[in-house]
Amino acid sequence: MEKIAAVKKFEEAIGVFYSSRLIIVEQAVSRLLETIASTPELYAVVDECAKSSDYKKEYNKAINRDGVGGIFTLPPNRRQIVTLVTGLLLDFDNKNLSVVDFVTGYFPSGTSHASYLSFCENVIEPYSEAFIYLLEGEPAELTKVMSEELAIIPFPDKAKEDADFWLSSLLDSVLGDNQTPEILRREYAEMIKGLLYVSDLRNPLLIKIVWLGLKNTLASKRPPYRELKEIEMVLKGYGVID
Repeated sequence: MEKIAAVKKFEEAIGVFYSSRLIIVEQAVSRLLETIASTPELYAVVDECAKSSDYKKEYNKAINRDGVGGIFTLPPNRRQIVTLVTGLLLDFDNKNLSVVDFVTGYFPSGTSHASYLSFCENVIEPYSEAFIYLLEGEPAELTKVMSEELAIIPFPDKAKEDADFWLSSLLDSVLGDNQTPEILRREYAEMIKGLLYVSDLRNPLLIKIVWLGLKNTLASKRPPYRELKEIEMVLKGYGVID
């Protein structure tokens, strides 16, 4: 089957989510998984993504809790998104996870349908976009640039270990900071988890870019989070920042 036809099949299966409701979403989940399993081009995307990312690892990174409830944050990398959400849908389909509990727990709203719409917007939509992007193929020039970036001397194991320790500690401090409005805590948490994901890529340039964004965002916080200084010292010690 050509890619155009595969994209159409995938979009049709995704479209079922938007005409569904939470109490019957299992039907949409099953149809999408059946479409992927029966379409070689779609299955190939999932298989390729699974070679570079692990569902359980991505799931554990994606979930967190603050003082109000649960937070579910997708990774910034398209392959990780495909692995994570495909695995999540499989867990729903196999009844390893309750889709109703998951949606209402991580996307709380005034009604269950409002929660479901938020789930579609924040999980299904970016999943669909990432999947189709990978299915259609990355532009040759982008692939070349990414290959050149990967040639950069990687972030050392010890540096990653130290940075991840303090980033995880910072995440705990942010989520437990009841003096900061919930919406800001969630935004800060997403940025911190974004830096954790970039750390996994071992690219010092990307780490520097994301770090500067996080640092500037939290610069006005008083009192400052002490973990920021520790992370900065790690990055300076390994030459990521000046």
